[in-house]
Order: sequence, then C-alpha cells, then structure tokens
Amino acid sequence: MAPHMLLRREDGAVLLLRRAGTGYADGWLAPPAGRIEPGEDVLTAAIREAFEEVGVRVERDDARFVHVMHRYADSMPGPCHAVNDYYFASTRWTGRPHVAEPDKCSEVLWADPASLPPKVLPHVVEALAAVRRGEPFSIHNWPDSSGK
Repeated sequence: MAPHMLLRREDGAVLLLRRAGTGYADGWLAPPAGRIEPGEDVLTAAIREAFEEVGVRVERDDARFVHVMHRYADSMPGPCHAVNDYYFASTRWTGRPHVAEPDKCSEVLWADPASLPPKVLPHVVEALAAVRRGEPFSIHNWPDSSGK
C-alpha cells in the first residue's frame, strides 16, 4: 500500500519530485509518496510523506481521497506483485514546498497534469489522468489471465 499526496495549486498544477539516490526510479518524477509506517492509516501516511519530502503540513480536513490504483509491479516481493496506490489531494497546506530530503530528491516542480513533463512515472501519468476524469479506481500494468 502506497500513499500519495497531490498538492494542487489554484491553477491546477500539481507538485512533483525528481527521485534521486533511492535505487528505485531515480531521475523520474512523482508526487510525494511512500509507505505506511506501523500504526498509521493511509491518510496519516500521505500527510507525513508530504511533510517529510517537501516540508509542508496538510491538515486531515484539507486532504480528500481522489483515486486508488491497483497495479502490478515486478519489484514488489511476494507471489502477486501487487501495489495499491492511494491518492489524496489538497489545495491547502502550510509551508513552502521544497526539497526536504536531498538524499532522496533532486528537485521539486509544478506541472500541469494535462501536459506533464518527460519522465513522470508511467503509473503516475495514468493515475493523474484518471483523477482528471474523476475516476476513483484504476488498474495498471496487470498481466492478463494467461500470465503474460
């Protein structure tokens, strides 16, 4: 389970981070995201990740659920290789977004979700498109029943 926080400006732009030094998708762009820690619910984790990665505080009442993506990821351990990405969005936060973890991120930038820059993670591109269409659920990269 992976919580994501979409920080949105009034003009609709979303904040993306360029991953660096993590060993996974370095050089690619994604919103603040991560893993749930023991004792956390998915919204608390998304809020924490936004603070840890870009230094902003989002209040629970200012975050709303917008999408969940069920996706296949070869990199995940276990027999099913499944990831459930939960996307929350907020137009309100305290603080100025910046690179708060320079060992994991090289830059932050605002992007129009309808015209994304190169090197946005493919599942993020698909999730942002689904959010724009108002779709609460999507499946990404799942092998068909024949195992292909």
